[in-house]
Amino acid sequence: MSSVSFDPVSHKYDATRGYPEKVGRQLAQRIDQGAGGNTQSRFLEVGVGTGRIAVPLAELGRQYTGIDISEKMLSRMEEKLYAKHWREVPLAWGSVLDEDVARKLDVRRFVQEGKPGAMRLVVSDMTALPFHDQSFDAVIAVHVFHLVSDWQKALKEVLRVLRPGGVLMRCWDDNWEDLWKPGPNDIRGQWSKIVQELGGSTTYPGVGEQVVAAWLQQQGFETEQVGVVTWEREITARAIYEGVEQRLWTTTLLVPDDIFAASLERLRQWVEKQYGTSIDDVYVQQQRIVISRTQVPH
Repeated sequence: MSSVSFDPVSHKYDATRGYPEKVGRQLAQRIDQGAGGNTQSRFLEVGVGTGRIAVPLAELGRQYTGIDISEKMLSRMEEKLYAKHWREVPLAWGSVLDEDVARKLDVRRFVQEGKPGAMRLVVSDMTALPFHDQSFDAVIAVHVFHLVSDWQKALKEVLRVLRPGGVLMRCWDDNWEDLWKPGPNDIRGQWSKIVQELGGSTTYPGVGEQVVAAWLQQQGFETEQVGVVTWEREITARAIYEGVEQRLWTTTLLVPDDIFAASLERLRQWVEKQYGTSIDDVYVQQQRIVISRTQVPH
């Protein structure tokens, strides 16, 4: 598998991975501050998804572009924009100077009525961005490089479209390992173990953020941490199990159907034995998002 598309889980993405409204606004503000945003700033988010950060950031009055390989995820984002009374502007691809007219792409453009800010949405792979060199002041990548096998090519594309002095703003779940530790989340760890015993793999096609930072450093780019956003959420063992059962978690999309079916039966038996009547007990989990900045030299 090359890049992971969230088409199959777009209907549940915000319910399982979305941020509380207050957290989304806080993340957007921290990213905007780190990027030195203003009403003229040109932002690009790779793997924009349903706009959990893009929408609140664009509402600050920014010139925002979001690309994703999942049409269904972008459709969810468009629903949010309409709900917030953004208006679509029918302009064909190539109407803006930074757009590569050698590519024939569909584009959706939106503006806020009576307010600054614009949104442009394009279905595109981050390993082949359809924009000219030095088109953006800031590129945002939120927990995405682990989903892309050709992650180095994706990073080179990001650096290509950044202007001199521009910034790459990366965000990731700092405590993602907790998803595999004892407590309700050990269900995913147990499922991964079962899949491996059946001859499958739950390994992501890309790499983690530490590898990305090391690669950037090798290219001469230094990365600094500029913010952390934390909050709490409630989880139950049943919800985690059903996330596996319904193939809502990213790793479940990586497993062949036959192995997945066999793994699920074994996992169900394990969950019944491990949790029993406590399957609906509520646990509080700490969430922690780290924000980093990598600047392109002038």
